[in-house]
Amino acid sequence: MTIVPSFAQRASRRLGALPLPRVRRILIALYLVAAFADAAGKALAANPGVNRAIAQRVQGPAAAQLQDARRPSGNFEIFRASTRHLLDDDNLYAKYPTEGDRFKYSPSFALLFAPLAFLPWPLALFLWSALNALTLFVALERLLPARQAMLAAGLMLLELLRAMQNAQSNALVAALIILAFVALEAGRTWRAALAVALGASIKIFPLAALTFAIPRRRAIRSGVAAAVAGLGVLLLPLVVTSPGTLVQQYRWWRDIEAVDAQQRWFSVMELLHQWTGASFPNWPVQLAGVLLLLLPLAVRRDRWTEQAFRLRYLCSVLLFVAIFNHQAERASYVIAFTGATIWFTTSRRAAWQVTLFGLAFLTMPVASTLIPGAWLKLPEVVLYRLALPSLLIWIAVQAELYARGQGVHASAGGGEEQALAP
Repeated sequence: MTIVPSFAQRASRRLGALPLPRVRRILIALYLVAAFADAAGKALAANPGVNRAIAQRVQGPAAAQLQDARRPSGNFEIFRASTRHLLDDDNLYAKYPTEGDRFKYSPSFALLFAPLAFLPWPLALFLWSALNALTLFVALERLLPARQAMLAAGLMLLELLRAMQNAQSNALVAALIILAFVALEAGRTWRAALAVALGASIKIFPLAALTFAIPRRRAIRSGVAAAVAGLGVLLLPLVVTSPGTLVQQYRWWRDIEAVDAQQRWFSVMELLHQWTGASFPNWPVQLAGVLLLLLPLAVRRDRWTEQAFRLRYLCSVLLFVAIFNHQAERASYVIAFTGATIWFTTSRRAAWQVTLFGLAFLTMPVASTLIPGAWLKLPEVVLYRLALPSLLIWIAVQAELYARGQGVHASAGGGEEQALAP
């Protein structure tokens, strides 16, 4: 018995001894405290007086970070500015000197972000982080039996804390993918279509969630519903802009996505590039990934009726959309880690499964939040910390999809506790 499985099993037993309502309250409080602490810390760092006082006591890289913090210019500020650019009919995807990077989401996202664009910055940041974290918490609750959901939510805490530091939308995207799955399991086709459409307005790859309809034999119905819901979301900005301007915004969005399609970032494509030294287009590897993702659905049609099989496929999709994403950042891997966590909490937790998840837990959330060292943030190291354990777990999940109902804990398939709430 290795150290990692022994520790994980002891932690699981201790969690199992606590009353579930108490565990739930504690975890929700921790999620909110993490969101508040992140927003409060950034607000204090942006305060000139506080920033100056702290800067006198630090030096080196920390001092440079404090200097940057005096004028926030990260993802959250880009999201807030996008709403104003949309209302002013400006190019959403232009390079604005005060915003650091470009906006890369849809015009609909810029409109939907409006409630947070005009609130005071610290409050809006807290609400945004809380929205991401609590939506994922609710999604896990609806997906899994109560005890497994609380274990998964607890294991996700450090990774969510790391995601909050970037103020990204990836936790929300992971939640929407899960909610689309839950809705299809409950026969709520239109609800699933709306979750997919909203996810696709943020990042294009939540469209992979449409494949959840295949084993439920709802592919055509779900495709039509998603097309209608997607069209509605695409046209949503017409409430504040003209048709001509909106068409032009989508053209600008297409142009910037075409340029970004050549990147590899922390993906399987970059791993292959590191291993082979060869440079090649992303699309052949991504196409191969899609075929490998879908192959179990074609080969194991006899397992379509198994809830455990469909749950494993959800895990596969969550891992897939991160590791085969050519723009996968550090923050993107909250989606992959969500898939890994669901896989772990619903597995039989054999020693190899606990060790594999323990490796991912150590190299992803723990190494990013609790282990100091500048070398851990080197791009080559981050690539292996994120993509390699996620790829190994994805391969394990794919192998389980071909098996005959093996490797999934009984309660994940409909035991005494209820899951997959509508």
